[in-house]
Amino acid sequence: MALILSGQGASRGIGIGRARVLESGGIEIPEYTLDPDHVGAEIDRYRAAVSAARVELTVVAERLGAQVASEVRDFIGTHLMMLEDDALVEAPVEFIRARACNAEWGLKQARDQLFAAFEQMQDDYFRARRDDVDQVVKRIQAALANRSVRNLFADEDALDDTVIVADDIEPAELSGLAERGLAAFIIETGGQLSHSSILARSLGVPCVVGVRGARQMVHEGQLLIVDGDRGFALIDPDGERLTRYRERQYELKRRATQLLRLAGAASLTGDGQAIRLWANAEQPKDLDLALKHGAAGIGLFRTEFLYLNRQTPPEEEEQYLAYVEAVKRMDAHPLTLRTLDIGADKQLPLGQDHDEPNPALGLRGIRLSLKFPELFKTQVRAILRAAVYGPVNMLLPMLGGPGDALQARALIREVEEELSAAGIRYQDHVPVGGMIEVPAAAIAAPRMVEILDFVSIGTNDLIQYTLAIDRGNQAVSRWYQPLHPSVLRLISAVIDTSTALGKPVSLCGEMAGDTRFTALLLALGLCDFSLHPRGILELKETLSRLQRKPLLALKRRILDAGLPEDVAEILRQAR
Repeated sequence: MALILSGQGASRGIGIGRARVLESGGIEIPEYTLDPDHVGAEIDRYRAAVSAARVELTVVAERLGAQVASEVRDFIGTHLMMLEDDALVEAPVEFIRARACNAEWGLKQARDQLFAAFEQMQDDYFRARRDDVDQVVKRIQAALANRSVRNLFADEDALDDTVIVADDIEPAELSGLAERGLAAFIIETGGQLSHSSILARSLGVPCVVGVRGARQMVHEGQLLIVDGDRGFALIDPDGERLTRYRERQYELKRRATQLLRLAGAASLTGDGQAIRLWANAEQPKDLDLALKHGAAGIGLFRTEFLYLNRQTPPEEEEQYLAYVEAVKRMDAHPLTLRTLDIGADKQLPLGQDHDEPNPALGLRGIRLSLKFPELFKTQVRAILRAAVYGPVNMLLPMLGGPGDALQARALIREVEEELSAAGIRYQDHVPVGGMIEVPAAAIAAPRMVEILDFVSIGTNDLIQYTLAIDRGNQAVSRWYQPLHPSVLRLISAVIDTSTALGKPVSLCGEMAGDTRFTALLLALGLCDFSLHPRGILELKETLSRLQRKPLLALKRRILDAGLPEDVAEILRQAR
């Protein structure tokens, strides 16, 4: 009987192949104190190791072939920037100097301090960036120990039918793996927003993460089936299961090819209702993928990538150039730029309270922008200037109610007046929308929708705030229920209010891209979905099989349901 390894599905698909089990490459970190006279030399040794790590990674970057995915380049570029960042590179020097400790120990203490800051972050994306810090620290530690970071299969031309089992994988190690026939990844650490997960998705390689003890359970050369859809792997499957999964694998590949034919097709329900499908984007590279998959435009472009791994926020000109590039890449398709949305982040010295007791309920999203208006106005100036080059919308995150929206719009008007007075070219009347992800904002929908030009429902946070559930806490995950009647009533109220006032309304949370909820959202009256680009074609196909008018007739029954199970049953009967 096959042994099952459970984890989290990070990248969809089925991978079948022989295991390649990687050692962690861990380095024992010595800890000792120094004679005060030797501290200067130890600092020099540390800085030499940083330089060596930088040179090693630069060589890797220069050797990347043209076929390597842009995501790999992006992460390597991020790691190179981190090797220039004083928060990481110079902080260990202070530990060495203040505590007269060896370089390895000083680096470890600086890393632990950064990790403590990451752990306080509520946002999963930023919390997952600790993986990047860990990879850079390992590279410096390796240089201190006069060792090279492992170089995966450098002498092998092909990795056909290979499943990599590892504690984690560096972006530099990933270069070219997918192009050489890699079947799948099984990663012991991380979550769905770790860099391994992001890269696996971008490469289109099935991946399961968070599989504790995988390297102890799997032996080199064993046959593995990796089910990225369901989040588990099978060790030494029997013939019947192997045959069944090979058939499923073939069917998935055939279906993916068929779905690509829908890229240029209209997005319609089975009874002819037009539905607009927008893409969410985290990095500039996602824009190209969105266009390839036929997105109507970008419904949510997260601008946080500009603020990562740096000591100071990006200047207006840097933001302006990045936004102009994004607008031009969209080739006249609308681009919705969400303003800065972070939590209590010690990595970004924006003036937050480093001892924020509850980041989820603290200074995050628009609250941060309103507390530090110059930070917000700098970004707004860049957005308004970039909007000259194509259709741009501005999206305000984490609005708590009408007061937040009014204050933000007042600041935007100030920026317009300042740009006009300075004779700087900008686009006036850029549509300003708001994220409805706080229950108070949903309840105040009539006034919110009057103030804003459009709204976007962020179900990830709306669900967790409505149900008092930390969506990143596995211990309470079963209480995270998208079908909870209270959640559905809030979503419905926002859709109804927006429709009545003639304002566009979209839904950009995970529910939008999960086809299990498509019929439900149609029943609630939704016509605009915003999701990861890779899910657009599957959603388009799902929509074509659904009849919108009969689903709308179920709306009252759904909203009157008492339990999530009742909602599920109503939808099941409607199929």
